[in-house]
Amino acid sequence: MYNRAIQLAMYSPDVAVGLGSIVYALSKLDGQLQKEEAIVARELLGDCPYGDLSICALFLRDNVGESVEEASAFGLRRLAGHRVELNSQTKKRFIRILLRVARAHEGVSREEREFIRQFWRELQRL
Repeated sequence: MYNRAIQLAMYSPDVAVGLGSIVYALSKLDGQLQKEEAIVARELLGDCPYGDLSICALFLRDNVGESVEEASAFGLRRLAGHRVELNSQTKKRFIRILLRVARAHEGVSREEREFIRQFWRELQRL
């Protein structure tokens, strides 16, 4: 347990902001951040290193109405810029977070599933 906590805590605030941006992009696919998605995202991101920054990134993007494309591109740039911090456990955790957020409101749509697959492919390239 102790080693796992150390491994998860090994990424920077910049990665946390990137993750929050990706979660926002996913939740925005259906047009808006749903209440159920926001609750699950806040809960899951709050348990991550620098979770407060991830949560702030998500809600800031929602407040300004940023597009899925802009938020996703920003998040991927943040993650790519810190790729050395992303081990396989961290990448898998990010995917689990996305899946749980997608399930929070009416299950995982085809569009959400494709977004998560594409994000996984991007993570594997990093």
